[in-house]
Amino acid sequence: MKEPSCKASPCADDTGSEPVYTIGIAARMLKVCPATLRIWERKGLVKPSRLGKNRFYSNRDVERLRMIRYLIQEKGLNIEGVKAVLEMKHCWEIRKCSSSDRAHCPVYQQVASA
Repeated sequence: MKEPSCKASPCADDTGSEPVYTIGIAARMLKVCPATLRIWERKGLVKPSRLGKNRFYSNRDVERLRMIRYLIQEKGLNIEGVKAVLEMKHCWEIRKCSSSDRAHCPVYQQVASA
């Protein structure tokens, strides 16, 4: 499996933050069972929107879940390892890169456009 991209689908809203997928649809998209998504939510890896008791996932949530699945299934990380990776600072925050350096950085451009 190749590493997931951070780009939202072209049919998403501008920010990819609109909650549109139920837990069943999101689980099917990710090829995991709904119970897995509930566990990941309970462990604090994702926080879907709620309407009553129903969970709704945005395109941004689904992309985050793809990364979580990749880190667990392909890279062998446990939940705490995934949390650590997802909480890491970006290299430009650590190195305090100038805006001109960030403008030429493909990773920064990908994150900024997501």
